[in-house]
Amino acid sequence: MSSTDPGSGVDVSPKKATYRVTNWSEYDRALVARGDITFWFDPAAITQRWTPAPTGKRGAPWRYSDWSIQTLLVLKQVFHLPYRSLEGFGRSLMRLMGLDWPIPDHTHLSRRVRALVVQIPRQERTGPIHVVVDSTGLKVFGEGEWKVRQHGAGKRRTWLKVHLAVDAHAKDVIGVEVTTPAWTDGEVFRELVDQVDGVIEQIEADGAYDTHEAYDVAAQHQAKLVVPPRDNAVAWDAEHPRTQALAEIQEKGLAPWKKDTGYHHRSLAENAMYRLKQLFGAGVASRLFDAQVNEVHARIAAMNRMTYLGMPVSVRVGVTAS
Repeated sequence: MSSTDPGSGVDVSPKKATYRVTNWSEYDRALVARGDITFWFDPAAITQRWTPAPTGKRGAPWRYSDWSIQTLLVLKQVFHLPYRSLEGFGRSLMRLMGLDWPIPDHTHLSRRVRALVVQIPRQERTGPIHVVVDSTGLKVFGEGEWKVRQHGAGKRRTWLKVHLAVDAHAKDVIGVEVTTPAWTDGEVFRELVDQVDGVIEQIEADGAYDTHEAYDVAAQHQAKLVVPPRDNAVAWDAEHPRTQALAEIQEKGLAPWKKDTGYHHRSLAENAMYRLKQLFGAGVASRLFDAQVNEVHARIAAMNRMTYLGMPVSVRVGVTAS
């Protein structure tokens, strides 16, 4: 519903920007390709990598490589399968593709996932990286809401905190940390940024990262940190970037400062969180923390592969009343 200023007759109703996807045909093909099982379960790669290479050490070698376990774990996340269904799904794919390779049973899969080091695909960077960071929560299923309401939360963790670093241009995840809710965003910032390969030009984050530690980390990477100072913030050292940001905000206002510094790119991290939950759900199924971490990492690996298939290119075409 629109509204007008009684004095001037000007429409003062809130406005919302509207966008149009300019590469719809390419993006449509990318969305279709996400459902191609050979994209996730490539017969040629399976033939070469399903079993591990000889280690030269004594004892029986493993029957399944880490790559094969990760392949099945990614299938589990993409198609939302429990371990028993994943075992049957994998066996049926082997038969349909005419491959004579065994599939680990669900018990073996569950055990191997706990110690797996998930390899997250990342494209090579060709220039300075613009990084945006944020965090979100994922529910750990296990304790029902009725039980918690009646008897309180037990010792088992009920939430995970997922911290992401996203390339503002490529829109892929280039850093991920999974913690309990006890860890603050600022405490994880260093580990998150240190995962980024390449030259970092700028890092954008919300007020939770307005700490000395975050500025120190950015300085060590020779990057500019763009973080809105907290309410009632006081100046630090005269030459400190945060002091300069405070002066600029006082001079021209918070909104113009955000626009001038490119702070609006931080919404890409929020978009990555949204995609993570839309694609894979808002919770994790594993009960052990190490397995929960790898479950999240497998989702990030799958999401990056989807991103590399193709992403929408949107342009602003106007505004409408919200």
